[in-house]
Amino acid sequence: MRRHLGSLAAGVTAGMDNLGAGVAFAALLFPGALAAGLGMGVGVMLLSAALLSIVIAWRSSHAGTVALVQETGIAVLVASMAGLLAGLEGRPVEDRIATVFAILGASTVVTGALFVLFGRLRLGTLVRFLPYPVVAGFLAGSGWLLIEGALIMVAGEHQLSAMAAALDRPLVLGALAPAVLVAVVMAVSLHRSSHPLTMSTVLLGSGAAFYLVLAAAGIAVEDARLWHWLPDVPAEAAVALPSPLWIAAHADWGTVLQAAPAMAAVAVLNIIGLLLSTSGLEAASGREIDANAELRASGLANLLVGGLGGPAGYTGLGMTLLAAKMGATGRGAGMAAGLILLVGLGFAGVLASAMPTFLAAGLMVFLGGELLYQWAMATRRQLPRAEWLIVLAILAAIAALGFLSGLVLGLAFSVVMFVYNYARLPVVRLVADGRQLRSGVDRSPDAVHALDRQGEQVHVLRLQGYLFFGTMEQVVARVRERIAQPDAPPLRFLILDLAAVSGMDSAATSGFLKIRGMVAHAGAPLVFCALPPGMAEALARSGLTVDADATAVSAADLDHALERCEEELLATENLLSGSDDVTHHLEAILGPHPRLVDLAAAMRRLRLSAGTTLIRSGDPADDVFLVSNGRVRVQVTLADGRVLRLRTMTAGAVVGEVGLCLTGTRTADVVVEGAATVFRLYRSDLERLEQEDGELAVLFHRLLTVTLAEKLVLANRLVQLAHG
Repeated sequence: MRRHLGSLAAGVTAGMDNLGAGVAFAALLFPGALAAGLGMGVGVMLLSAALLSIVIAWRSSHAGTVALVQETGIAVLVASMAGLLAGLEGRPVEDRIATVFAILGASTVVTGALFVLFGRLRLGTLVRFLPYPVVAGFLAGSGWLLIEGALIMVAGEHQLSAMAAALDRPLVLGALAPAVLVAVVMAVSLHRSSHPLTMSTVLLGSGAAFYLVLAAAGIAVEDARLWHWLPDVPAEAAVALPSPLWIAAHADWGTVLQAAPAMAAVAVLNIIGLLLSTSGLEAASGREIDANAELRASGLANLLVGGLGGPAGYTGLGMTLLAAKMGATGRGAGMAAGLILLVGLGFAGVLASAMPTFLAAGLMVFLGGELLYQWAMATRRQLPRAEWLIVLAILAAIAALGFLSGLVLGLAFSVVMFVYNYARLPVVRLVADGRQLRSGVDRSPDAVHALDRQGEQVHVLRLQGYLFFGTMEQVVARVRERIAQPDAPPLRFLILDLAAVSGMDSAATSGFLKIRGMVAHAGAPLVFCALPPGMAEALARSGLTVDADATAVSAADLDHALERCEEELLATENLLSGSDDVTHHLEAILGPHPRLVDLAAAMRRLRLSAGTTLIRSGDPADDVFLVSNGRVRVQVTLADGRVLRLRTMTAGAVVGEVGLCLTGTRTADVVVEGAATVFRLYRSDLERLEQEDGELAVLFHRLLTVTLAEKLVLANRLVQLAHG
């Protein structure tokens, strides 16, 4: 029972809150000459709020959701319609009223359709990429539009200059002063009291005070209506709901079409608002909420409401949290709020004609002031100065030029901020040379020493992310810096690794053309690694055809590019060919020793042809090999049958030493690439040496130790490079 009482109390509170807001929103949409539509407007507002509350409570993934009509979209549409309806001055008032409903309903249908589309495609996170200062600027601008709408209700003028001139009229001041007072009282009351009935109490109290003042001053209600302190609502307009057919028949659809940009802006703002509410509800409730499910549920409700000419709405974060504090559980709070609004619908005419103009205007000033404070003032403490100034710039553009101009400015800021922030991200992932980065080829000590001497002539840039005009200059600057280094040896090779690059624009192709020219002038080729076909085609269209000549070549990956450069460097010192004299390789590894010939004699010479499997994965690791001449390849076979090369061993490399030391099984295959000569030592031979010739056994263990130490040094160098 207590659970149901909490839901009922929360529903009554939400329903009362929606009643007052619905009348105020209707007064905002139908001011002055459009007051004949106020009664229908109140009815549509209350019916829409009821349907939104019931449908979203029924379909939401968060059971305690309470949905509300959202004022932000109404503020944007009112600002847009003010200019559009001016072109319909000669048309009957019912046509203008129907056009208002058509714009309102069409906007809600667009919002609902976008909600459903984003929810179906699971794109709920996309809108979160809109920069926070831009969102804050839009919402602050919406707050200003609500205040401006309140001034229109009171002064009956649409231009700020005309509004200022209207303040000289006592009747206007007589409505504006209490409106501001109501807004201030409401703000102070809600700040000091969190009681759920505070807002309703202020509204009811202000209305009662208004009628008491009229009675005390002897002012008749009809006089107050003539002075526009009360809405001028004809009796016949105070009872009926507009039918969709009536709206379709009387609306000016050309004017509706002109409001399409505002409708699109409202839809985007509503998506942002819903996702912000969902995120806030997740944080407050401590449980995850499916944003895409919320989009679909709200989309269904808005499509239904839009068909009736009603406004858009979605989860009200504050009201949902309030319902939870009041003990509401399950879907009862939203359902109860909807029922209260349906009951209030029977009194739509009375509410429309009895609510003082200043009361509706005061509520709008309060709501607009809340948005201005939250998004234009409070964000000063949250945002850096430059980003906060963006908020103010969008707010100023909306206030001075209108919402669409502010929207364009905000989108322009979004693009500029994206380009600026993305351009600051490093696209050069790693800068290294041929001493620090080596290919997967194990070479002889002489070759390794030669690469240590000449490796600085190989310059490697590993790129990442998307390359465009904002980031490509980073790459060009790195190349320029390397070529201009006065104390560095001449550049022989420039390697650009594109494996982590997601794409590029035309400005990036121009950057690559510039780089090709710079390195060609230095006498070095440009080597592209992992160049995607699409990027290769884009480069060719811009005049850089890879592999057409020696100035720009390609390699399958960084490993093959490094191998190619290393072999060209080693060719200059005649270190590519091996030797059948294994003692030469042993001396290069261990240094001079009188027992090297004996060590070579303890090993067995094997002459192997191309394709011979020297080591097979899974076999016992009972032997070790020294490559004297030729090359062997270490590879593994993946689950899908593909063969992946791990390393290549050339003359002077020791193969299989790790497995021998760990007394395990082989983890990869070793295949001879071409005719090769290798020397093998079995574990049993080593054990025999340990028993019969300790000096020779120690010498062989030194061979293994030096080999493993050199590989460890290279691994440490790579780790330092990756974290440097």
